[in-house]
Amino acid sequence: MSDYNTINQQLSELVAAKTKLDANLIKPDLNLEASGLDSFARIELILVIEEKFGIELSDSESANIATIDDLIKIIAEKTG
Repeated sequence: MSDYNTINQQLSELVAAKTKLDANLIKPDLNLEASGLDSFARIELILVIEEKFGIELSDSESANIATIDDLIKIIAEKTG
């Protein structure tokens, strides 16, 4: 499950569901804060990601996530 494009597609769909953005417009360099995710929605997203990918993100990892690409790299590392 560590394929970059597969993870990117799945994350785009998850972020789209939380932000109401079109999944096709969500790119790896999208800043999560700029996407309209408030702090509560960001926590919800992290929880969904942890469940979907069967991983656990530490508080420091979660705090350092700024973009979709940051998430993809962490997920690929943890699932690879």
